[in-house]
Amino acid sequence: MLKSFVSRTMTDTAHLILSARDGDRGALESLYSRHQGRLLNLIRARMEPWLAQRVSPEDILQETLLESARKMAGFEPQGPSSFYRWLVEIARFKLSEAARAHRAIKRTAENPLTDSVAAAQTSPSGRVARSEQVALLHRALAALPERRAEAVRLRYLEGLTVAETSERLGCSGAAVKALVARGLLELARKTSPVL
Repeated sequence: MLKSFVSRTMTDTAHLILSARDGDRGALESLYSRHQGRLLNLIRARMEPWLAQRVSPEDILQETLLESARKMAGFEPQGPSSFYRWLVEIARFKLSEAARAHRAIKRTAENPLTDSVAAAQTSPSGRVARSEQVALLHRALAALPERRAEAVRLRYLEGLTVAETSERLGCSGAAVKALVARGLLELARKTSPVL
């Protein structure tokens, strides 16, 4: 009896995976409903306390599900629990991405984007270096996706609060935090050799 139930569940899961890969949103939602409780518990267990104070486990879960939805067409099942294991790997990546982004935010708060650029420089070579850094910062911002760049500009160059930025962009505070975190992470990658 148990063997028959497990066999039916595995067949049903394989069918849902194939349907989800073909773009069936209902199948994908059914797969998520089977795994999201267990996945959320895993995220909570792996989340560092300092990060849990800044980002909710539910946000990491949503990021994980969104990322998996974007990549679902390329998912290759490799056994009965491969879908859940795949979700776990995405969740681990999202956790480390959130940790890196919040470390970047902390570094930026300690040393704002404009501090190194706007520092008083009196020598001609200092003014040239400052000008080059300003240009690099503007190029890096221009290379970001538009909403991320705007979120970073509003928060760190214009000094708006999360609530004010949220109002200007017409999105939630959590969305603003995610946009800024990703934007700062990309800026750090693009500007770190020079700044």
